[in-house]
Amino acid sequence: MILKNENDIYIYFEAIEQLEPQKVLDIGMFLKRVGGVSRKAMNREVPANTDLDGIDLYCDIKLPVWETIYDSVMTAEEFLEDPDERRYDLAVFLGAEEAAEKLPLLKMAEALYARTKYVLLDGQPDVWKSCWKDVSIKDINLEENHYYLLNFGAKQHGYKNICNDA
Repeated sequence: MILKNENDIYIYFEAIEQLEPQKVLDIGMFLKRVGGVSRKAMNREVPANTDLDGIDLYCDIKLPVWETIYDSVMTAEEFLEDPDERRYDLAVFLGAEEAAEKLPLLKMAEALYARTKYVLLDGQPDVWKSCWKDVSIKDINLEENHYYLLNFGAKQHGYKNICNDA
């Protein structure tokens, strides 16, 4: 569960700094997984005026500090069943390969497509590649690490079956 890759930490904060999102969805609670006790790391930070929601994929580990770091913490099921269908400017999913085992991938793909403008990933499960074949994807290489910034644009439409077999 613990992530130690400095490039992951760098790209997390760099994406937030460059895109200047007002609302961020942190899938897997990256700051929790790097052992963060605040919104800061490596002389970078998530601005206090940025709404930071987390999807906790490791609910068995809890510390009160994460309730102050994140504005809202939910399970994947709570996110997928959210009656308000909250919208996000950026969703970050680092450590995706390990964490993907804990998610209903097709439903998450649809929800992210419908409710986010950008998604930052460090891997793309095959099932997502087929769902997002018409999405603008920017490959980002940082030393030996590869990241993907998906741009869904301002579509922000309601849920729609975008996967052929979903």
